[in-house]
Amino acid sequence: MAKGMPPDKHQARREREYAPIAHALETGRYAEARDLAEEALRRNPGDVQLHLYIAAAADKLADTERSEHHALKVMSIRPHPEAMLILSRVARSRGETDRALELCDGALAAHPGHVPYLIHRAGTLEEAGRVAEARAVVDPLIAGLEAGGAEIPGPLKFELAKLLVQERSLERAVGVIDEIASTPGTPERFLRLALYLRAKAQDRMGDHAGAFESATRANAIGRVEFDPALYERQVGELIAAWSGERLAEYPVTSCDDELPVFVAGMPRSGTSLIDQIVDAHPLAAGVGELSSIERFAAQLQAAYDPDRAPAKRFGSINRFRWNRVAEDYVRELRRLAPGAERVVNKALGNARLVGLLSRLFPRARVIHSRRDPRDVAVSCYMGGFNNAMFPWTTRLEWVSCAWEQSERMMEHWKRTLDIPILDVRYEDLVRDPETQMPRIIGFLGLAWDDACREFFKSRRTVRTLSYDQVNRPLYASSAGRHRHFEAQLASVRFPAYEAGG
Repeated sequence: MAKGMPPDKHQARREREYAPIAHALETGRYAEARDLAEEALRRNPGDVQLHLYIAAAADKLADTERSEHHALKVMSIRPHPEAMLILSRVARSRGETDRALELCDGALAAHPGHVPYLIHRAGTLEEAGRVAEARAVVDPLIAGLEAGGAEIPGPLKFELAKLLVQERSLERAVGVIDEIASTPGTPERFLRLALYLRAKAQDRMGDHAGAFESATRANAIGRVEFDPALYERQVGELIAAWSGERLAEYPVTSCDDELPVFVAGMPRSGTSLIDQIVDAHPLAAGVGELSSIERFAAQLQAAYDPDRAPAKRFGSINRFRWNRVAEDYVRELRRLAPGAERVVNKALGNARLVGLLSRLFPRARVIHSRRDPRDVAVSCYMGGFNNAMFPWTTRLEWVSCAWEQSERMMEHWKRTLDIPILDVRYEDLVRDPETQMPRIIGFLGLAWDDACREFFKSRRTVRTLSYDQVNRPLYASSAGRHRHFEAQLASVRFPAYEAGG
């Protein structure tokens, strides 16, 4: 408390400080809320509410590490149900379903029957494929609200629709989604998610034209513009910055650990499937999409000056810092996957980072997941990315450009780097798993284990748009998916791709 300030005035000052942060959170300005709260925290270290604000904003920004850090800070001061829920979401994002449920139950113990907590619990169960358990949360909740004459909130209807899709009650799911879409005041971001789910239901019903139309409506909401020519130039600059000549000037760490494995490839190209197969091996694990290396890459890019002498091109980020980043990353892998000999990170930005990865982790391995660009285009278009990181997912021709540039980057890495890179075609994997699964495991230097064939039995939840696909046995029906959308794809030029061999 400020010296000499009465408690009521002190509280009033805090409330004035909280107000703009809370307003920024409520209005979806999450980065602004985080920055305001961090600035206030420097003046008021240990303030529980400010830690909560930062954790909540970081959660919305998918900054898992920061969200977890501040929620844990709160819990170290005193148990708090909102911090428990945030930590539950962190665990859910990592596929740690049982831990997520334990934390959610802790929040519910403090606030029994709290509707948002119960909705989160149902969603956690649904994403884990535990549909009956999710139903046991959703059905009584809806019945109780209806009995009390209360309106069913949109997020609860959304969870119901997701369950109906999983149960193959597709027409009913579309009906529930249409209720959400027709409700006045539905936030645009939520409406967009509902329309993507509608597209998924219609696609599974065989109404491919209707599915494409629903995805088109979703993609028009909050579309971020994308410049293919600019993106091609940016990839060219990346390749030039990581040319063979420049590469020799960059630090190489002393990390000799074989633990790190990276899956690189376009979204919807089979990266989650590969991750799940490797995770099923007794000596391996998948940790989803860790972003710490991407953050370091952003710091390097901001500091890089090609006009300096080679030893000074990254400013104060010297080889000791590179070593520390590598050591911290390996330490984090061991914390997340104790006992594993190989740990997969399938972050979708990995294709841009392979050069950096080769310098941080000289003994790492990279698996490059490839899939027909037409199938990737359809899956991305209908998949619900539509954000600043993947603006190209909202138009088919933009996906084609991004696919081509991803291939360009990976070809450069294969020509330039000395770390092993394995190409895996999605089509080969789903049609000939008896050859391709052992090939992947052998590439990692591990002996084959039959548990990899039953990857779908894992208690781990895969946080991906295809979560309800990789949690069931392998199937080949998604290979060639683009044939259902020939009319929509007809005007788009796609790069050549050999789907077999």
